[in-house]
Parts: sequence; C-alpha cells; structure tokens
Amino acid sequence: MRTAPYEMINGLSEVIGKYDAVILDLWGVVHDGVKAYPNSVNALEALKAAKIPVALLSNVPRRSSVVIERMENMGIARDLYSVIAASGDIAYRHLVDRVDPWYAALGKRVFRVGPVRDMSMFEGQDIEIVSRLEDAEWMLVTGPDDDFDPLSKYENMLHAAKTLELPMLCPNPDREVVRDGHQIICAGALGGRYEELGGDVRWEGKPFASAYDFCLQMFDKGPDAKLLVVGDSISTDIAGSNNAGLDVALVTGGIHAAELGAPRGTLPEREKLDALLAATGRHITYAIGDFCW
Repeated sequence: MRTAPYEMINGLSEVIGKYDAVILDLWGVVHDGVKAYPNSVNALEALKAAKIPVALLSNVPRRSSVVIERMENMGIARDLYSVIAASGDIAYRHLVDRVDPWYAALGKRVFRVGPVRDMSMFEGQDIEIVSRLEDAEWMLVTGPDDDFDPLSKYENMLHAAKTLELPMLCPNPDREVVRDGHQIICAGALGGRYEELGGDVRWEGKPFASAYDFCLQMFDKGPDAKLLVVGDSISTDIAGSNNAGLDVALVTGGIHAAELGAPRGTLPEREKLDALLAATGRHITYAIGDFCW
C-alpha cells in the first residue's frame, strides 16, 4: 500500500482549485441521518458558487428519490448537487433488470430485514414479501428493523437463513454510522456476520467498483477529469477511493472521531491518524475535521 504523505486542511477552499468535480458521501459528511451538519450546506453553496459540480454517492439502501426528499426536509436543497447515486438504486436496477446472473437466479419470494423507510426497494416489482424464512427464496437486508437493535438480536435468524442456504442482498456495506449522535449498526454488520457463517452475500455500494462506475456514468465526466472524493469511513469511502485511484479527503470528525480523539471540526494528532491508516492499509490525500469550505 502507498504511504504517501497527506495534507491536513481546514477547508475545501484550500485545495478545490485542483479539481473539476467532487464526489461526496452523505451520512457522516453532509448529515447525521436526522439533520444537516452546521457547515455542510454552506460548503455545498460555496461549491455551487465556484461552479464545481457535486455528485452524492451514498451507501443508503433506498431509492434516490427518497433520499432527495429526506435531504430537502433537512434543508439541503436539490439545486446544490447535480447527481445522486445511492447503493439502493444500484441494487434496485439489478432487481428490475435481472440480467446479472446472481440477480437472475433470485426467485420472487423475499424475506426482508430493515426499517419501513426502505420499502422503496420493492416499488414496481413482481416480488412477494414473506414473513417466514422457510417461505423465502432470498433475503434483502437494508439494516436492523429498529435503529438501536444490537447485532446479537439477529444471530439466530442468520443461522437459520444459512441452514436454508438463502442468498442475501445487502445494498449497504456500512457496518455502523452515527445517527443523531448515537452509533448504530447498519446492514453491513448483518451481511458481514452472514458471510462469517458462510452465507452468500451480494454487496452493492462503496467500496465496491460498481458504486463508482454507477456514479461516474451518471456524472458524465470525461476520462481526464480530476475528481476529489470526500468521506468519513475508512472501510467504505477511503477503501473505495483507493481502489478507484481517486484523491480523497477524510472527514476525521465522522465515524472515526472517537478513536482519533478529535470531535467534528477539529483535526486529530497526526500520530493517531497515521496509526489508523497504517492499521487499515489505506491512504488519503487530505484530512479535514469537517465537510466545510
């Protein structure tokens, strides 16, 4: 892994002149699942004023139309970004098309795990949602049923699903996020545990290449465009950017704030960040305490 030095910056304005466009993570960068972070709307407005196109790439397991509506309710206007690509959209298109061999092999009967707000994943499809694992042909996991459920609540269910050899679709590889100041598990925690048990999991979203391909196709940027990714998760945002060969700014005040000992808006000690990057084998271009201008 590359160990090139990175810059610690106080705002995007210090480096944005090098880039033609920006790809932003949402949860942990722009908002916390409930409200926009204080500096995020100002940063989006500044990017718009600077004529820097913005694409939103999120591991959110629902359709983009739902995401847009939720952000508008947070005060994040639709005209502040040009493209939004949600991992739920990637999975949804595969489910509708059924061209990919993995998706083509799925039946109609699905057992779902996740909150009601993710039901947009089933719109316009000939799918039957069943209430018993024994009646299912596959599983869709978009998160815990309740935001504050522990992973242990699903252990017996996952063992039963493995006994039945049910394939699992997981359109959110995130293991955890911070929602309104509370750390909660995501679909990726259930998918990861199912893989540990030997289950068949199809992942959609960051850090997998399909997410960036999907985003860049929508973005319609030329091959020579210089892109900057802004994210807060080493395992998804940073790993995905490294895999795609893109420059990336790590928002250190996001999911890793506690282990770095630096709350949002502050930069951690370089030694702590160096240790985190070394432990994960990842590299970044910039460290920034918050998504701010």
